[in-house]
Amino acid sequence: MKKIITFVLILAILVSLASCGNRTGTLKAGDKIEFGNYKGHTTWRVLYVQGSEALITTDDIVDKQRFDTSYYSWERDDCDIRIWLNTTFISEAFSDEERSKIVNKIGDEVFLLSIEEAYRYFKDDEDRYLSTGDNLGYYLRSKGVHTDHAALVETFEDEKGAISAMGGYVDEPRGIRPAVWINLDTADKGEAAITESVSKCGNFTLEQSGHGTDLTGLTEIGREQEDLIIPAGVGLFGLIDDAKAKTVVFESDDDVDYGYTFVRMHDLEYIKLPAKLTKLGMHCFCENLKEVEIPEGVTIIPVCCFYDDVKLKKVVIKGNLKEICYHSFAGCESLETIELPDSVTKIDNNVFVVCYSLEEIRLPKNLKEIGAEAFRDSAIKTYIVPEELQLEKWEYSSFDPTPYNDLFDYPPMPYTVKVKQGSWADIHFDEVFTGNATKEYY
Repeated sequence: MKKIITFVLILAILVSLASCGNRTGTLKAGDKIEFGNYKGHTTWRVLYVQGSEALITTDDIVDKQRFDTSYYSWERDDCDIRIWLNTTFISEAFSDEERSKIVNKIGDEVFLLSIEEAYRYFKDDEDRYLSTGDNLGYYLRSKGVHTDHAALVETFEDEKGAISAMGGYVDEPRGIRPAVWINLDTADKGEAAITESVSKCGNFTLEQSGHGTDLTGLTEIGREQEDLIIPAGVGLFGLIDDAKAKTVVFESDDDVDYGYTFVRMHDLEYIKLPAKLTKLGMHCFCENLKEVEIPEGVTIIPVCCFYDDVKLKKVVIKGNLKEICYHSFAGCESLETIELPDSVTKIDNNVFVVCYSLEEIRLPKNLKEIGAEAFRDSAIKTYIVPEELQLEKWEYSSFDPTPYNDLFDYPPMPYTVKVKQGSWADIHFDEVFTGNATKEYY
């Protein structure tokens, strides 16, 4: 009798594990399948398998289209690209039989990937990159920084495959990479290689997938919390922009790739990043964020990282930063203090545009390159230039804080540059510091 009971218990455990574990099948993320035909484009890439359904996207750019001709929003019924994908494209690309296999999961049968999906389902920028034949990139359906911008995947030589939250004007024809969800049972592709189970864990929703546990969002309780602790050992792929949290801390100091998780957290005032972090995620449109400390393992502040964080007052950079990318602090109107470490070698275009409270900055002694209008429309009154600094590349307008406007010709704003007599900056002063600049020795 004991043997029978033991056997039943073991069998029950095995059944339980089987129901929660992965199911095997023929289709998995990364596979290529033939599906439909739009102007000779027939190959699709499997991005994700969930139960008996799969998210797939075209393996190349199938066309170039405007996102919208006037006002941007994917959610609008009259959004041009949304209409085109679900009328012209879907009718030309798929037979009736193929169309019957498409699952409408997001309100549209055919769609563009969102920022979160483009970030989550590709290994890195290289994996995400597709050539469009120009530098205009391919559209994502997420909003850009303005109402006439949509997010996109870059195709610039030095940013191939990078996701641009800044985005581009919606009336510009850019690459189109459609995506659909398909039913695998009706597609005769067998069962899924990955079965996803969703659970609610306190403040967060968690998903078990083939690569571990992913934090994908907030529970109803989590949305109401003012303090959130990000659990250790989870992948971060979901936005939590519906949170009321004022503070966010990480349970572990281990390195983590959090991407776009904290974008548009409107109530967030403070975030403590993991001490071992090496890759900074996005913090743009967090209009109440006041202070941030960037750990010493971070080497790059990415494009638009703190864009429009209007109350960001203080930034502390711990150590090994090399590059500050385009528009990183643009629109940070309250930024008063940022000490750039000497490890910084490159400051890109428009990094400190519209920093109305930034009056003084010490340039890094190893700075080699600075882009156009890096400090335009800021409050800069004083630059302190180390004796060791020797620029290799700069623009005529790199340091000039004068506002730019198509309609008005503003007079040059005065600023002072403190240099060491006989230094490189002293000798090349008139070449580098244009506009209404005054030299002062220290």
